[in-house]
Amino acid sequence: MHINVPTILGAVSMALLAMMSLIVGVLIGLYGKPSRRVNAIIMAFGTGALIQALSLELAYEGAERLMQHAELGGFASWMWVAVGFITGGSMYYLGNRMLERRGAALRHPAMAKLFLLNKKREETAAILTRLSKVELVRSLPPEEMEDILLCVQPLRVKRGEVVFHRGDKGDALYFIDEGKIDIFTGNSEASHGVAPLAQLGSGQSFGEMALLAGELRSASAVAAADSSLLKIDKEHFDELLDRSPRLRRAVEELNSQRLLQNVEATRGRMDADVWQKAAVANIHRLTKGEEESMMKTHVATGVPLAIFIGALLDGIPESVVIGSSFVSFESFRFTFLAAVFLSNLPEAIASAVGMKQAGFSQVRIFSLWGSLVLAGGMAAAFGNIVLADAAPTALTLVGAVAGGGILAMV
Repeated sequence: MHINVPTILGAVSMALLAMMSLIVGVLIGLYGKPSRRVNAIIMAFGTGALIQALSLELAYEGAERLMQHAELGGFASWMWVAVGFITGGSMYYLGNRMLERRGAALRHPAMAKLFLLNKKREETAAILTRLSKVELVRSLPPEEMEDILLCVQPLRVKRGEVVFHRGDKGDALYFIDEGKIDIFTGNSEASHGVAPLAQLGSGQSFGEMALLAGELRSASAVAAADSSLLKIDKEHFDELLDRSPRLRRAVEELNSQRLLQNVEATRGRMDADVWQKAAVANIHRLTKGEEESMMKTHVATGVPLAIFIGALLDGIPESVVIGSSFVSFESFRFTFLAAVFLSNLPEAIASAVGMKQAGFSQVRIFSLWGSLVLAGGMAAAFGNIVLADAAPTALTLVGAVAGGGILAMV
């Protein structure tokens, strides 16, 4: 292993130059306001240049090196390159998936939204499991449950607690998750010792008639046991009616006193577990407020480390390739360096914005990306020391593995 200090320093300087776009991107993301259009143009140009560099400087030149110096045939040479690319891409994919489950997805805006959306689905699955017990709700199509979930408020009442009095304004619809609710025709205070008109249990709803008709409550509702309810306010319910023709039709049937027939007709149409899974699968939207709130919620102690390791996974293969290919400034091809610089820039911009929204301090953000730049320089030095004088087969294979990782990252 021959160590040439000037060559190593040259390789490190080229890698640091390519990785400096991360710092530039962080500065722009924290202090500037680049438009999505500008960001997309830079990303598209950098991605195209990176793919061109991968295909020519890594794949084609790697195969040529094997044919000329290792005396392999054309097919065998390209098989070496293909195996390297597939291996590198698979390694990146598996490592990236593992890290994303621990929060590293927050470094990529598109993946961050998918990560948070999956978290939202996990969190809403519990509520949907509770709603799936309610026959009235299950009469609605699962694809419309996303709107309803935004309006549902959990509510706990103790035994003897009044949910509403007769004569109150009809301002909410209630679903019983667990427990029992007694319905009295008189005032709740005057109902002690009086048998209830009805006792409702898990999976049933109440309070709908006054809500839909816009009238005062015609009965009182009192908790017969400690109960867990789900509540939808009238304001939100009216919005749902405006957005959902199917829900409006169900409400019209309910308002015309055909609720029991409707529930019986839909009973058994869809099993509760099947309905709940279908409803979870139809959670597609993430509002800006939800995104910011969930990002802050899910930035746990281990997330910064996961983001850093994920960023290393993105940047190290590029630096290894730069280091292994550097011999002198005169012979070095700057197209790959320029492609890496441009492709890193929009990622750093968007990641800095996302990490700031997630509650990271500016010092923490700069420390993370600054450490990544230094790690890139070290990787370039390693690549130059270990691979500069390596056998053609080893050099091509390592370059192809790194190229596969870069391609999977793109």
